[in-house]
Amino acid sequence: MNVFELNNVSKSFGTVRALNNLTLTVPEGSIFGFLGPNGAGKTTTIKILLRLIKEDSGTINLFGEKIDIENVRKRKRIGFVPEEFSLYNYMTGWGILHFNAGLFGKKNLVKIDELQDTFHLPLREKISTYSRGMKKALSLYIALSTGPELLILDEPTDGLDPVVRKRLLDFLIKEVAEKNITIFFSSHILSEVEKICDTVVIIKKGKVLVQEELDKIKENANLITVRFSSKIDISKLEAKGITSISKIDESTFDLKLFKDSSAIVKKIEEAGGEVVRKIPLSFEDIFMHFMEEKNVVTH
Repeated sequence: MNVFELNNVSKSFGTVRALNNLTLTVPEGSIFGFLGPNGAGKTTTIKILLRLIKEDSGTINLFGEKIDIENVRKRKRIGFVPEEFSLYNYMTGWGILHFNAGLFGKKNLVKIDELQDTFHLPLREKISTYSRGMKKALSLYIALSTGPELLILDEPTDGLDPVVRKRLLDFLIKEVAEKNITIFFSSHILSEVEKICDTVVIIKKGKVLVQEELDKIKENANLITVRFSSKIDISKLEAKGITSISKIDESTFDLKLFKDSSAIVKKIEEAGGEVVRKIPLSFEDIFMHFMEEKNVVTH
């Protein structure tokens, strides 16, 4: 089952088109990486999912049912950690956890003991004494305390030190494995996305550039060196769909491949070329390629 689906969702703010027929499918039990530059439409997408704002057009299915802006029942099955958070500083950690549980109609707080084993927050102290990193961790406590089926994280590791950041990522992987919750993970830190996400979508200017399993994206992304027996016109390589070509000499070239890698290598070999080196590209190389790509890549 898909936890949620966005189908051709568009949203404009005045003359600015934030989302342009955005289509996403997030399967149950996945850690779904949501990437894009500033202004790509990530925050708008999250607000629409949470029903904080309404889309101009398109449809949204959440937990298998179409929802509208008035439908708040399903939001109780969602946990959310925003990039910028506001907490009641006069309350204690325990106080705000119980306050939140009351809003969600939950009698018992779950996962708190597990979270305490990881983060060791001083829950009996006032939030005004917390550091930024501690407040971020408390936001995760709040989001997880009522046992959500979908956890939406917007830059969740911002403000955390490296040790706590690693503990958080390990905890999220464990939650998916043991509880089968679904995590929608929006982050600018590519190494974190690469570490924990099984599927990735990259958007730019409100459009999907690529949505694919991360392993498949990486499998197709390679730097290869090809050598021909004689001089070859570079235009013949460009005609095979290769957009990143570095000439070493008249018969040897470095090529960066980002899709259909095996098919392109086969075409090169059929043209008399030999692959003499193949190096996997980094996830940063992959991301930057799609940021620089002019055309949208369908999925």
